Amino acid sequence: MKKVLAAIDNSLAATPVLAMACAVADVLGAEVEAAHVEVNGHATVRSVASSGGVPLRLLHGETVDALREAGAEEDVVAVVVGSRGVPNSARPLGATATAVATTLSKPVVVVPPDAPAEPVLRRVLVPLEGSRSTSRAPGALIEVALEQSLEVVVLHVLGADSIPAFTDQPQHQQTAWAEEFLARYCPTAIGAVAFETRVGRAEVLVPLAATRTGCDLVALGWSQDLAAGHASVVRATLELSRVPVMLVPVAHTAVGEAEAPFAEAMQGA
Repeated sequence: MKKVLAAIDNSLAATPVLAMACAVADVLGAEVEAAHVEVNGHATVRSVASSGGVPLRLLHGETVDALREAGAEEDVVAVVVGSRGVPNSARPLGATATAVATTLSKPVVVVPPDAPAEPVLRRVLVPLEGSRSTSRAPGALIEVALEQSLEVVVLHVLGADSIPAFTDQPQHQQTAWAEEFLARYCPTAIGAVAFETRVGRAEVLVPLAATRTGCDLVALGWSQDLAAGHASVVRATLELSRVPVMLVPVAHTAVGEAEAPFAEAMQGA
């Protein structure tokens, strides 16, 4: 049986992290296991896990190493972590969440501390930038979401200099362009998802769309690099979105291998 690992600690984020792990597991057909790296006791996390009806696994050692090791186990299909311990922090991710998300070759769901305590996954926002390497990994999630009857909103943000030139029948040509886009980057989504476009800066418009489309989860393909000058959309979405964000790793290898970590995990879910 596959499982979703909920990394919980003694912070306020423990309850929404565990709740989101349960919601993700329902979609993936997996079980949930709570994991806590024991440092100063475990009474609080044991109470949270017990209230959620989820088994608690106590880990030992350095926090990041212990979570990486547990998350890398073959039966784990996704890891859910809190973005940071307290609301209103200036950092989009805490040190532990950053270390796990940037090194684990599996989807990591990042949950803000003020996320709903009882989330329900009904609608997923999947931004696609329009490259095969970054579209394949979220594409696997789209397939799973559609199989579970979730609503999927695919968003593509156009720069001001990349707007398609439509002639005398823009309403028909825009539809044809959208179908061509999906056929190229996510063929399983044709006719099954809502496709939306925006014009402007993606790092501004993706977090805004997450709110305006009423989505319960944002799924982003990324290269696992949060260094300055990289992953501006991921960074902005983590910082501004009030809904959980699933970060789906895109391999730094050939395009044909880009979706491997997530696709292989999902095949067994």
